[in-house]
Amino acid sequence: MHTLKQRDSRTALSMCTCGKLHFSYGSITFHFEPDEFTSFAGAVAHLFAQYKQVHSNRQPRSISSLRNDSCH
Repeated sequence: MHTLKQRDSRTALSMCTCGKLHFSYGSITFHFEPDEFTSFAGAVAHLFAQYKQVHSNRQPRSISSLRNDSCH
């Protein structure tokens, strides 16, 4: 098995001899077929780009307004 790791060492991608990919972030591991991983990575990259755009356009909020937001 060949493993690629990020500098922070919390993120890794292991390529198994069976052809599957194992993506780990901290204590969570996702198991993918190669095409599924490609779709997942693209979706996360797209969501991150949207998040950056929304986050950069957001006005600073006060602490009291944050309490009104629902986490789930």
